[in-house]
Amino acid sequence: MAEETRWTVNSILNWTQQYFGRRGVDSPRLDAEILLCDILGCKRVDLFLRFNEELGPDVLKRYHEAVVRRAGREPVAYILGRKGFLKWDFKVTPDVLIPRPETELLVENIVRCLTGKSLVQLEKEAFWRRKAEEMRTLAEKSREAARARLQEETDPDKARFIVQEATDRQAAAEEAAARNTGGADELRQHRLSLLDVGTGSGAILLSLLALLPDASGTALDISPAALAKENARNLGVAERTEFLESDLLARVPAGRRYDVIVSNPPYIPEGDMAGLAPEVHREPELALRGGRDGLDVYRRLLRQLPSF
Repeated sequence: MAEETRWTVNSILNWTQQYFGRRGVDSPRLDAEILLCDILGCKRVDLFLRFNEELGPDVLKRYHEAVVRRAGREPVAYILGRKGFLKWDFKVTPDVLIPRPETELLVENIVRCLTGKSLVQLEKEAFWRRKAEEMRTLAEKSREAARARLQEETDPDKARFIVQEATDRQAAAEEAAARNTGGADELRQHRLSLLDVGTGSGAILLSLLALLPDASGTALDISPAALAKENARNLGVAERTEFLESDLLARVPAGRRYDVIVSNPPYIPEGDMAGLAPEVHREPELALRGGRDGLDVYRRLLRQLPSF
């Protein structure tokens, strides 16, 4: 980074954009902004309000280190230590494959198969469920207040009004709960059991468990799943997740049965590996190489699936 007496947000972004462009980075401006936002602890939109802000030595030092790493074609997700997937941030390291936006479609389609609903519909239902619970709490407080007032009330008409008011609040709460939890009871009758083969960061399985609060899951990976365990705690689904170190399904206990088995195994043919972007070559090869035609792991997995 060239020496300059005064680096502002605008000047350093412009410089970095040009530098990344010369180094072959695909989205130079976007990456420059993301890295600076991470260091400043702000959103991208905030940068436009801070264009003329002068950056201090500590910020410049940390930003320079991040720029050098990105110019060396290290993925942004590894530099930040996290990757957004659906509405959550998942911690990632060079030991795991970076979750792709396309994989979000896999999660969305599984949810639709199981519930008949889109992610947007589920989010709305979760919102109204919370609202219904709040109404229940308020109705209970109203009933308690009504009981206290009834003990002191001597006017029969006022007493009837107090009872009716509490009854109406309770009825409204129950109606809201019933109206906005459609389909949930059907799923609760059978606790769904999910299996994720090759879990990595846990993005697929943990997202499914967060979206399906009555499901439990098993995460398999050939490597220790310390990172996935941390992500499970962050998403609040650790108690419903079992982790097994296993080469595909080799160590899954015999007799287990799952409602859904999901996997995003390696699928890059050997002949295509050399042509992958430099960033992809920074990711674990074990999660990429799929053999001569890219389907080696698929064949092994399909032989094992009928037992589970």
